[in-house]
Amino acid sequence: MTKKYTHLSSKERELMSVLHAKQTSISEIARILKRSKSTICRELHRKTSVFYRGIYLGESSQKMYSRNWKNVHKRNRLKNNTIKELVIFGLKHHWAPEIIAGRLKRRGFNISYEAIYQFVYNGQRQFVEYLPRKHKARKKICQYRKRKKSNIPNRVDIDLRPQAANDRREFGHFEVDTIVSCKGSKSALLVVVDRKTRHTKIRKLTRKTSFQASLFLVSALSEYLISNIHSITYDNGCKFAGHEFVNTELNTVSFFCKPYHVWEKGTVENINGLIRRFFPKKTDFDKISDVEIQFMEDWINSKPFKVLDFRTPNEALSDEIVPLAC
Repeated sequence: MTKKYTHLSSKERELMSVLHAKQTSISEIARILKRSKSTICRELHRKTSVFYRGIYLGESSQKMYSRNWKNVHKRNRLKNNTIKELVIFGLKHHWAPEIIAGRLKRRGFNISYEAIYQFVYNGQRQFVEYLPRKHKARKKICQYRKRKKSNIPNRVDIDLRPQAANDRREFGHFEVDTIVSCKGSKSALLVVVDRKTRHTKIRKLTRKTSFQASLFLVSALSEYLISNIHSITYDNGCKFAGHEFVNTELNTVSFFCKPYHVWEKGTVENINGLIRRFFPKKTDFDKISDVEIQFMEDWINSKPFKVLDFRTPNEALSDEIVPLAC
């Protein structure tokens, strides 16, 4: 029975190539393939069909057909020039497509983040380098680890942290972490993030000691009014053993995550991911200037966040009655 409304398959084109090389007539080729003569005739006269010395090449013709079909059925994304310019602006500022789409929605433009991904991958691949992750390889988390005894004095478990901090109801509950440098380097980045506004402070440690970490943490948080600093959440690293000194200087309290429960300080972990986009693993922070670190801090605080209803941390902070210390 003759097929209707279906395109020639790759196998049919390969068989057609063999028959055409044997100078088989169009009628005979159609009979063998169980196709109409018009289908065979159209294929031999198609612009995408490939010939070599007058012989039809089925495999090459299939490749040309597939490439042409893909281009014809590709949707032209971001036809609106204004939206396109705003999307490119966001990409060049290293905003994720979801953030760009949310930010545009606040301005009255309706576009999905999937459309932005397709805009990039289907023709504008020069912007791939601005996407959050060019390679999405996930590491399997080991669930069975040997737990080391904590050497942090007067450690208070995160279970005792006030509900206002857990619910992000007020400004002033911070999470702290460090980002290590390359092997052999003594430097690291100290990252401090407010749980509610995501407002971030970044300092470079020249030595990964608890003494320097405590001093730099006090320096960073002192830029806020001390009365607005309610709590600080740490992991169990020995670099945070000086938390009591910080508590005394800032009149605050400290809490510690359970061992290997990094998700309990997910806010600062997400910020670390943003920082790693610019300073990937094996980066030597000894070679990173304070100007570059300040640029990174300003970029994060000026970047829209979905969790903030696509406001920036600076905008979220300005909505709080928490003026910065002069």
